[in-house]
Amino acid sequence: MQIRKGKPPGSGQMAQVGVELSREARVRLAWMDFHRRTKNVARTCRHFGISRQTFYLWQRRYDPYDLTSLEERSHRPRQCRQPKVS
Repeated sequence: MQIRKGKPPGSGQMAQVGVELSREARVRLAWMDFHRRTKNVARTCRHFGISRQTFYLWQRRYDPYDLTSLEERSHRPRQCRQPKVS
């Protein structure tokens, strides 16, 4: 018997049952599922009509245990400059 560190496979889907994903996030999840089955990035990109750059960006963000990682993030800067009052 092997003891492995981490979560068992498939536990992410069970934990995320109640999460409501946006339409865009569900499309990105379809990209990741297709890629997992085919193991071919070029074929995945051709099938969905996306660039490889876009695919790799979302692949880096994707966490199979947290499907909300496929949601769009804000483009607003975290910190803005404050004008100096003289």
